[in-house]
Amino acid sequence: MKILAASFITATILVFASVSGAQTSATPESRVRSFYAWYLHELNTEHEPIANKKGLARYLTARYAGSIARALKREGGIDADPFIDAQDFDPLWEKNLAVSKAAISGGKATTTVTLKGGPNFGTKRLKIGLRKEGGVWKIDSVNGRLSP
Repeated sequence: MKILAASFITATILVFASVSGAQTSATPESRVRSFYAWYLHELNTEHEPIANKKGLARYLTARYAGSIARALKREGGIDADPFIDAQDFDPLWEKNLAVSKAAISGGKATTTVTLKGGPNFGTKRLKIGLRKEGGVWKIDSVNGRLSP
């Protein structure tokens, strides 16, 4: 009976360890795809994702989130949305999002997001820089800029 209980406990621990490991080992591509799917959906539903600190914190490094917060507080705020590098967006981007295979070097990675839009917006490409923070890939820059 003790062996059965010990086996059950060991199996339970291994299952939880693999689940938590899956959360921390998400690829840079999947993190970027998840962020942009969330962000563009928020824009399409007329929410203000850039003001959603908790939402952003899931996907951005602390330093990038801090630079966004500081930029929002300064006089005049931010001229263009730093995540789409534009003042306006195409609702079609939410359903036409592609992320390239990331180039990884240690705790840093880069990938490209391609947003395909209609005739007024065309195709937009964004270079995304990521860093591992707390074992999780997080966005650290867009188009080489850390601060908007």
